[in-house]
Amino acid sequence: MRRLNVTHPQISLEDFIYYYHIAHKRKNIRALNQLCHLYPELSVMAFQNDSLSKRYDPSEYDYYRWHPITLGSAYMTERRIMDMVAYLFSRDRAPKGYKHRLRTAALSYRLMFNYSLDRYQKDYDRQELWSNFFLRLPDLRHKIERYRIHSLMELEYRAAEYFMDTD
Repeated sequence: MRRLNVTHPQISLEDFIYYYHIAHKRKNIRALNQLCHLYPELSVMAFQNDSLSKRYDPSEYDYYRWHPITLGSAYMTERRIMDMVAYLFSRDRAPKGYKHRLRTAALSYRLMFNYSLDRYQKDYDRQELWSNFFLRLPDLRHKIERYRIHSLMELEYRAAEYFMDTD
């Protein structure tokens, strides 16, 4: 029996790269070839240098740094936030319990896939992070007022400067 014009579901470039990454890590040549055969346009786009540079963000490598706040990233990952908390307490690491408070706080975030770590990680909304985490917790609010910090951007800058020498 012969197949007649089987249509394959349309996937995004991000999905194509994700599936390709999985097949590559498993050394599944058949799956790699099938992906490139089914989605030739996405295959071409995925390997263009221009396309690769648009997707790169330094936060993909924050796991390999002691203090990822020093990386110039637009994403608010958990480790970058903990660096800001550590700065407020003038410590190398954030005090215990703040990571749990961050994870249980009612903050909106988006999941982004980190190709370097082969897993998803959260990118927290900046406005909500400032108002519903840093300004809502009394001890953090007190430190922010004491240091006369007026915005999340200023806190991020000061924390990066603080850890620049230690990284």
